[in-house]
Amino acid sequence: MSKSSSGSEWRKWDLHIHTPFSIKQNYPNTDKGWAKFINALENLPKEVDVIGITDYYFIDGYKKVMEYKKQGRLSNLVKIFPILEFRIDTFGSSNENKLQKINLHILFDIDESKLSEEIKKIEDEFIGLIPISSLDRFKTKMLSKENLTVEGGDNLSNGFESLVPPTNKVFELIDSTQWSNNTFLFLGYKEWSNLEKNQQVKPIKQELFDRVGAFFSNNSDNIENNQSWLNQYGNKRLLHSLDIHGFDLLDTYEFNENQKLAPQKYHCNTWVKADPTFEGLKQIVFEPNDRVMIQSSRPDYKEEKLIIDEVRYYSADNSFSSNPIKLNQNLNVIIGGKSSGKSILLYHIAKTLETNDEVTSIANDKYNFRSKDLFFDFEVKSFSGVSQKMHQSSENSIIPNSKYIPQNYLSQLAEPKDNKKGGELLRYVRGLLLEDDSYKQKYREFLDKVKLNDRKRDEIIDNYFSIKETIAEKGRELKLQGNEEVLIKSVESNKLRVADLKKGMGLSAQDVELYNLKKTQLEKIKSDRSKIANDFKEARSFNEESYESLVDLLKRKDLISNSILTEVIRKEFTDQYKNLSETIQGLKNWKQVHEISEGKFKNLNSINTLLVKLNEDEIRLEKEIEPFIKDEKVKKEIADIEKIISADGSKILLIEKLKKEIQLHIEELAKEKRKLFENYLINFSEYGVIIEALKSRTQLPEENNLEIEGSVKFNAYKFRNSLLDVSDGRSFPSEAYNLLQEKENLILFDQENHLIQLKGLFTSIVEEGTYNLSSKSNVKSAVKILLSDYFVDYWETIYDGDKMEEMSTGKASFVILMLIIGLSSSKAPILIDQPEDNLDNRSITKDLVKYLRDKKLERQIILVTHNPNVVVNADAENIIVAHQKGQNDKETSSDYTFDYINGAIENSKNHDVNELDLLKSMGIREHIADIVEGGKVAFQKREEKYGFN
Repeated sequence: MSKSSSGSEWRKWDLHIHTPFSIKQNYPNTDKGWAKFINALENLPKEVDVIGITDYYFIDGYKKVMEYKKQGRLSNLVKIFPILEFRIDTFGSSNENKLQKINLHILFDIDESKLSEEIKKIEDEFIGLIPISSLDRFKTKMLSKENLTVEGGDNLSNGFESLVPPTNKVFELIDSTQWSNNTFLFLGYKEWSNLEKNQQVKPIKQELFDRVGAFFSNNSDNIENNQSWLNQYGNKRLLHSLDIHGFDLLDTYEFNENQKLAPQKYHCNTWVKADPTFEGLKQIVFEPNDRVMIQSSRPDYKEEKLIIDEVRYYSADNSFSSNPIKLNQNLNVIIGGKSSGKSILLYHIAKTLETNDEVTSIANDKYNFRSKDLFFDFEVKSFSGVSQKMHQSSENSIIPNSKYIPQNYLSQLAEPKDNKKGGELLRYVRGLLLEDDSYKQKYREFLDKVKLNDRKRDEIIDNYFSIKETIAEKGRELKLQGNEEVLIKSVESNKLRVADLKKGMGLSAQDVELYNLKKTQLEKIKSDRSKIANDFKEARSFNEESYESLVDLLKRKDLISNSILTEVIRKEFTDQYKNLSETIQGLKNWKQVHEISEGKFKNLNSINTLLVKLNEDEIRLEKEIEPFIKDEKVKKEIADIEKIISADGSKILLIEKLKKEIQLHIEELAKEKRKLFENYLINFSEYGVIIEALKSRTQLPEENNLEIEGSVKFNAYKFRNSLLDVSDGRSFPSEAYNLLQEKENLILFDQENHLIQLKGLFTSIVEEGTYNLSSKSNVKSAVKILLSDYFVDYWETIYDGDKMEEMSTGKASFVILMLIIGLSSSKAPILIDQPEDNLDNRSITKDLVKYLRDKKLERQIILVTHNPNVVVNADAENIIVAHQKGQNDKETSSDYTFDYINGAIENSKNHDVNELDLLKSMGIREHIADIVEGGKVAFQKREEKYGFN
């Protein structure tokens, strides 16, 4: 494959430069003047690749310029066209009562390999066939400098001013078979626009407009307004051209040859996106709005780091051509016959750039060329000069976030009904929405909140059932204490009996009162000791639990603190938790101070001090009570009864305590249930918040017919199946709950109605026990399943009024492509394999082609296609032709199994039967016509002015 360009590229074209040989000019027509002129051309801005050397009627200036080029000069210019400037004889315009001539510019297509023959042909078979006449008499003389000089009274300039060749003869020659396909016509805009002032020639204005390919204007300030006015007659472009007649508009540096200076005088601002060829120029007629821009800076700016400049294969066995394949920054299409290597090339670009998971999903044995060739590799080089190889490990892709859409992937997303309504497509659309980093961060924060709510909900459920189990345990313990009423009566009866025994011992009423007081104090000590033991147990348990939780929290805090890069935020964050470590240390100290060994505190503490005092008081009171009862038998009987009284009293106290605790836990249980459903609604509301937050991201102003509507949906299908899994299946209550009858997968959540049903199911499972669970399930796990997060942020796509699920597969495929390109915030390349699959021709022409034309201006597109409308009507800047040797009846001398060539759509060369290398044997345009069915017809429809050659 020979070295190729990147297809249609933006270049500056200046097609109106007169030379020192021109009849009207301001240069010194001397050797020194010519040397200065050539020097000026060599110092044109580097963006200028194409110029037109203009002479009035003759081609002498062009011949002279090309002599310099033959000597190795003017290497900065890719193409130089000859242009003849003719004055029109029959059309004049009245401007302050002066006759103003209209200039017709005729550009000739020249084959520079036959330069002498081509120039002679123009001189003999065009210029030499034009008769001339004066304004006051007619002469039958042919156009030449000699005849003009004679007619001007031995003055060429006078002859030029007084004689105008007959325009009808000029047009007759241009329209002839010999010249019709080899000439391009321009008119000066100012002179042509002034025809409006001459009412007699006004009807001729449209005729002239229709004849030419474009217009010249040397005033760049009014280009936009003049173009708008020109558009009233049709779609022809107005090119900026300085109309250079002297050094007043050219920068020359003959005295500063070693000093590179920025041009100060020269300011031509015409950019043409085309090959620097005659066929390239013709593109401004076919695509006038896209192929020409008038501005100082290069159009279609894209970041160099986000553009693939070229790709290259490496193979030791000649499986692939190792010549680089150049890519254009806009639309690149890959064409070729069946199994020609189109999709393989696209795949290897995607694989090398590490695009997305779809790459690995289609990587099968036919793409594993390393199994046969250990040296096989593929390289991608960005426009910024950085390269990456497929089989060379790298930290990151050189062009991250490139998007790859394999063949049939769009239809796979679009075809199944389930995909259109949710599942993979929903995740894909959401992924596109989140390609923007700011929105991705919002969604991450949303997920964090939802996950936090999930954890809180699980904690609430765990706590709910922990409370419920505590109530059950205390209930069982309460039953063990006996009947409270019986115990109270027993205590009262035994107290009376003790009183009778005391009276029988002869104790006075005062002694009995004092005895009872001390006995009550003794019982209180025992009760206090029991309370202290229970309270300490609960406090120690909570402190230990708190300590573990706070230690985990501190670790998380430290991780987050270390990840915060902004110093101000990190300090503010850490200051909020500066007391956390102190709290943890305090809990640790409390545990050490209250450590118990063999049932006793190892260290002095307030609780230990309190217990010591209670023990001392107990010993003291027992000694003080002892003298009151001297009869050992009675004493023993009273002691036995008092033990019973004490035991019954403890049970009564415990019963009261248990009842109070149970009631408190019942109230707490009700609070936890309320918190549970409050949390559920908070979680639901978070979905509404994120949909509102992403709303601005879904706006697609350029795609007026495409809308994305976000809503909160409830996954009824998953909800029903999850509850079925925990049910015993025999008494599934679907008839009692609408939520369990839903036939749609995703439904809108009715907050009031659906919440009532969820509470009803909760009551059935937890409180009533009427929801029969399977043997593998328990009540707590069933509640967690019941109240799991079944919400979905659902993004519904609507195009031309149709929802995604209502579209045909073809239309849905196109809409998904619109979403992929339209929503993507990345400007990295997008690689698409046959997007036209499943689309009818009307949709391709109406929708896909227009979309590609618009979006290629935003990011580089590389596309495999077999449809001529995509290639031709989308005006692809670069065509890559793929061929695999032996896959069809077309022989080739190429050494490679897979070979590629690329170039612009305007790259044209008739089939050369002597060239045995198939790809080199014809131009890109001819390959399109040969390979793509309907390609020739597509060109013919596109080219209304010029026919297909």
